[in-house]
Amino acid sequence: MSLGRVLVEEFQPEVLKWLRERVELVVVNPWVEPERWDVEAVCVDGVISRKGKITREQMQQSGGRLKIIARTGVGVDPSRVDLEAARELKIWVTNQPGSNATSVAELVVGQMIALVRHTHAANRAVKENRWSDYLKFNGAELAGKTIGIVGMGNIGTRVALRARAFEMDFLVYDPYIPESHVTALGGKWVGLNELLADADVVTIHCPLNRETRGMVGAQELALMKPSAFLINAARGGIVDEDALCRVLQQKKIAGAALDVIAEEPPKKDHPLFKLDNVLWTPHVGALTLEATARGEWGAAAEVIRVLERNRPKNPVVDADEARLLLPA
Repeated sequence: MSLGRVLVEEFQPEVLKWLRERVELVVVNPWVEPERWDVEAVCVDGVISRKGKITREQMQQSGGRLKIIARTGVGVDPSRVDLEAARELKIWVTNQPGSNATSVAELVVGQMIALVRHTHAANRAVKENRWSDYLKFNGAELAGKTIGIVGMGNIGTRVALRARAFEMDFLVYDPYIPESHVTALGGKWVGLNELLADADVVTIHCPLNRETRGMVGAQELALMKPSAFLINAARGGIVDEDALCRVLQQKKIAGAALDVIAEEPPKKDHPLFKLDNVLWTPHVGALTLEATARGEWGAAAEVIRVLERNRPKNPVVDADEARLLLPA
């Protein structure tokens, strides 16, 4: 007997098979069929989402049928799931804390190396028969440099451990963790301005909420060294993109690597696309076989728990108490 109707994105076949044995399954890719996703979202008992949006209007239109929105990743971006509406309407929202921490941390290290060693520009030069341009790609060593980590949760901690393997020093800004957590790993807990001024690489690993939206703007970017790099593999909206574009155009910082942007996918004429000192990836920080499996299986299990009238393991919105457990 089916526990209900569940909307999912295109997940691994094993996950979908397991779900079909328990629920009526509707599989939709929200990027390819956004209109169908919007239609289906209002007539299901549960949603398992990697990228798809669930709005207040959709929650209201479900008429109380929707019981859970299970995210496959760590972050629950309010622009993708209206957390306040879910709280008001007593709909569970869950995430998968820690599921993608290793994958994101490893991407950040890869981007950091690519930035300081100009590997993408060098690759392009070789393919364009410009081998003799090799002197243009004189890079820098990471050893002895300082990485500034904004947000010392699961991902930030793993970045710090990997940075130490490269013989880097690290600074941390995170007002919600004790200084002892940072010093135990060999780092230094500092304020945001000091971190931005002293770091050779700044990497962002905090959630997007009212407190962090626009946290790194023109004033903050002006503190960075001309030789410094910025990496954002957290959420678009934390960094003011207009301000970032200006400092990159004016070479006031050396470059940036962006896995996220405020509006995804970005518009074709986004001004940051015109710059040769920006390295892009399309929000793939968590996109590894291992992290994908952890997130999809974990989210699927959360939906089944709720449809069986049990409490989920990782609530972000507690439907029983109509309480938001993370800052919106």
